[in-house]
Amino acid sequence: MKIKILPVTLLLLYCALLIKIMVFKDLPTINVGGLMLNFSGTNPGHAPNFIPFTTIYPYLLGHKGLIIASINLLGNIGLLIPIGIFAPLVVEDFSTQKSLLLGFCSGLSIEVMQVILQVGIFDIDDIILNALGVMIGYWTYSIYLFWWQKKQYTLMIVASLLVLIISFGGFYAFFPKGNASSQLQHKKLAQNEDLCGGTGGTGEIIKTGINRFTIKRNDGVVQQIRLTNQTIVKTSSGLIAASTLKVGERVTIVIDETETASLVLVCALAHSNIKK
Repeated sequence: MKIKILPVTLLLLYCALLIKIMVFKDLPTINVGGLMLNFSGTNPGHAPNFIPFTTIYPYLLGHKGLIIASINLLGNIGLLIPIGIFAPLVVEDFSTQKSLLLGFCSGLSIEVMQVILQVGIFDIDDIILNALGVMIGYWTYSIYLFWWQKKQYTLMIVASLLVLIISFGGFYAFFPKGNASSQLQHKKLAQNEDLCGGTGGTGEIIKTGINRFTIKRNDGVVQQIRLTNQTIVKTSSGLIAASTLKVGERVTIVIDETETASLVLVCALAHSNIKK
């Protein structure tokens, strides 16, 4: 039993971290180039999803954008991978079937806690992705165990280094650097920069209306975007009212499954051209 104290402790600590991140959405703002993503807060008014792949399918087709799809899909999978690695260290005779059951129970627990605590909505697709993450973790553990038994230590070291490089590279690219003061100073200096990072944004506004606008995305799809009082609209010069958005402006948008925007970034070049 003494041998299992460390993995049990690590498993419990990681479960606490998962609750902090996935239930309470206690995350810092993520910076991707000029794009700022904030995942804190709740999802009031959204309907629960009990139909498998209802939210996964649009992400796979790229309807929500590559960045949003990657964060939602890979995030729900990746955060559960350590559970699949720690579990066989704690429980003897662990198997793929048990990892699937553990993954389902883990995802279900997270979704139920969000509903009970009123900090999120129930989504069966999140449970599917969470279960896949636990299974990938168990498969990773099994591969490493096989390499260990075959004394393929070099292969283990090389694979571990690749994982560390990819992980640290992701954290370096996604999470903000420096303290709050230096970040604020950087934002002030970058006021005239293109918030869309030179990508041209998600698409171009082709129609505006009350509490909504329509864009023609870069892939040619026409999409109507809803706006609320909580929607943040920002240009390189600062925050603006949603009602001032104009036809012809190119924007980057962060939306949810109901196509309601939480953030609209007006591309600097398009914004300056409109003013002329």
